[in-house]
Amino acid sequence: MSKRTLPPGIGPHNGRELELMLQGDKPMALFQAEPGMDTEDIGDADFEPFVKDGRILRFTTIDSGTSVEERRYCLPTEEWRCKLSLLISLMCRSGEAFDVFTSNDLARLEGTLLGYSKEEIETFVAHAASLKLLNSSMD
Repeated sequence: MSKRTLPPGIGPHNGRELELMLQGDKPMALFQAEPGMDTEDIGDADFEPFVKDGRILRFTTIDSGTSVEERRYCLPTEEWRCKLSLLISLMCRSGEAFDVFTSNDLARLEGTLLGYSKEEIETFVAHAASLKLLNSSMD
């Protein structure tokens, strides 16, 4: 199984974020836009009408060091998810997060914020740990 292939039990939301959010099944989505990318490449092109009518909220930040734009979308009343996601992102960039959280902690936090089930998150954490083991044995 390649690094990008997810094991059974992990239901990726990629390409389905808007649909899941409008159904109320996903509270938050996160996209990253590198300079020069358009919304079709990023994956959030269809969000705009729902942002305009208030059904979905958008929080945008740009990393001054890399010029990467982070776009966080959430359902109304779920703003705390975007704010906590931004705080964690800032702490990771500064290195502070790694003084407090393990990589597994961070994966669990992000998965929870994005609306994955506990079972999906734990399957992902186990999968990531197995990849680390595999990579360290190849060194």
